Amino acid sequence: MLKLNLGCGFRHLDGYVNIDNRQKCSPDMLWDVINGLPYPDNSVDEVMAVDFLEHIPTAFVPAVIHEIWRVLKPGGKFESKTPSTDGRGAFQDFTHKSFWNINSWFYFMDDDHRDLYGIEAKFSGNCKDVVTNPAKKIIHTHCILFAVKP
Repeated sequence: MLKLNLGCGFRHLDGYVNIDNRQKCSPDMLWDVINGLPYPDNSVDEVMAVDFLEHIPTAFVPAVIHEIWRVLKPGGKFESKTPSTDGRGAFQDFTHKSFWNINSWFYFMDDDHRDLYGIEAKFSGNCKDVVTNPAKKIIHTHCILFAVKP
């Protein structure tokens, strides 16, 4: 079973290939996901992306999501947690380059949104907002999604 932990930072997960573009994090694979993923189509069972997507520049987001979808097997699991714009966490960190909330996922789940913008990647599943730090008013959008393929 092949599982990827994208943007692992110092949070390495057992049983996953921990991928990061920063050597100081000692990833299993030093790689910048903006350049794609070095795996064949339909070869990955699961992708984890915790506090990762918000560090991808907005212009690259569709391509990165497409790459995640491309490498996932049909029905493969994609779990994402991003600071939601419905809380302060999205904006408090100057390293964030894209901004997310539940509605952001319409572009990868809803056929009308996908068709309008020519997005091939398609996911099904559920997203919900979770208050992760009430004192700092930080909310994360937590999605558990599955790759839908023809």
